[in-house]
Amino acid sequence: MNFVPKMNRRNFIITATAAGGGLALGLDIPFGGPQVIRAADGSPEVNAWVVIRPDDTVVIRIARSEMGQGTLTGLAQLVAEELDCDWSKVTTEYPTPGQSVARKRVWGDFSTGGSRGIRMSHEYVRKGGAAARMMLIQAAADEWKVSAAECSAANSTITHKASGRTTTYGKVAEAAAKIEPPKDVKLKDPKDWKIAGKPLKRLDTADKTTGKMMYGMDVKLPGMLNAAIKDCPVFGGKVKSFDAAKVAGMPGVKKVVQVGDSGVAVVAETWWQAKTALEALPIVWDEGPNAKLSSASIAETLKAGLDAPDAFVGNANGDAKVAIAKAAKKVEAVYAYPYQNHACMEPMNATAVYTPDKCEVWTGTQNGEAAFGAVLEASGLPADKCDVHKTILGGGFGRRGRSDYVGQAVQIAKQMPGTPIKLIWSREEDMAHGSYHPRDAVQAHRRLRRRQQPDRAAHAAVRPVDPRRPDPDGPRQGQGPPSPSRVSCRPARSTHSAIRSRT
Repeated sequence: MNFVPKMNRRNFIITATAAGGGLALGLDIPFGGPQVIRAADGSPEVNAWVVIRPDDTVVIRIARSEMGQGTLTGLAQLVAEELDCDWSKVTTEYPTPGQSVARKRVWGDFSTGGSRGIRMSHEYVRKGGAAARMMLIQAAADEWKVSAAECSAANSTITHKASGRTTTYGKVAEAAAKIEPPKDVKLKDPKDWKIAGKPLKRLDTADKTTGKMMYGMDVKLPGMLNAAIKDCPVFGGKVKSFDAAKVAGMPGVKKVVQVGDSGVAVVAETWWQAKTALEALPIVWDEGPNAKLSSASIAETLKAGLDAPDAFVGNANGDAKVAIAKAAKKVEAVYAYPYQNHACMEPMNATAVYTPDKCEVWTGTQNGEAAFGAVLEASGLPADKCDVHKTILGGGFGRRGRSDYVGQAVQIAKQMPGTPIKLIWSREEDMAHGSYHPRDAVQAHRRLRRRQQPDRAAHAAVRPVDPRRPDPDGPRQGQGPPSPSRVSCRPARSTHSAIRSRT
């Protein structure tokens, strides 16, 4: 587990940004007496990863995000394997990043992307399950006044073989929650696994097929209003002016607000009323330095970059340029890859409630801590006054690793204190302001020998630089360049690489 002895708002934002992910989960953390932490329903928490109810239901906490890739079930299998519990009685819930920060980041990293959900957390979640099993066995042994070494656990049942006595996890969970967690935790050999790595039914399938699953757009709160937003159509542009009076009398409209420097939102009783009024709202944009940027100019930048003399060579093997120049025949091709949006099935959305004393958000996010940081930044409140309640994601693909839409929801809610605001991006807004996979151009040269056998090949690749990610070779997830009308190209910063290739 990661241990953070001190955490203030600014440091947390920096930490969460450098790291990269049910609804309301209540925890009662006592400050005196037996240190039993309880879930919202009063059930004891054996440790941070495992809550066991009296009926033997096992609630496994999942910090990573589920967006269809199976992380929720996979992580639950890893914990359940080491816990030796009854898989048929396993359910899951999301802890919140606010609770994690309050407990010195006990759940570790919340970020989910690049196949890291399981790959980067499997060891410590397994230890969480194993530690909980050891504590449950110890609780039973203490009750029977025997050595824990004489007891074993399987399928949520603890057995003392010598006497034949048995008990269930639900019966000793309360006592186990008071036991000091073991420091030396041994994990199972994968060859002995019965739950982890096995083709079991996913835990989220039934709720998805019956419509019970809660997505961000499904959130409903008493007195909630809906918001539609429009951002400047050119990246780097700003709002110059807008005439709120023109739409103030339209059906359902409650308020028109500016969001940051570049956005305008309409708040109404229903989202369709908000969207309709937003389309009728006169807005004047200051499109900024990228106003004349076009697909053609970006293509020219890419073309020029392929032959730039100061090209960065990532890998040089031999003198490909000389070899190609001397070739009797050569083949040359340029391959281009366009910007591609992540195009999640569910557009970006978040529901926020702000008061001067507290700010909460309900949303689907690939990084709960980054979303939490966005809430802190937009609300101006300290960490202990904010939280993010994760819903399941309607698609992610890296896009929901960014939290711009979360910050926008809070900025709108802050202008209407005490009123729940659900912000939903229109499909058009979602497509126009996505974080796209980079646009690339690759030039390949191949020299052919007399027998027409391919020899050395040289490749050069270039992509325009995204102002939001000035290091073109830096982390890419969720931070690809914006659409052609929003990108800032700097030919001098184009990236090139030359490599050797054989076919």
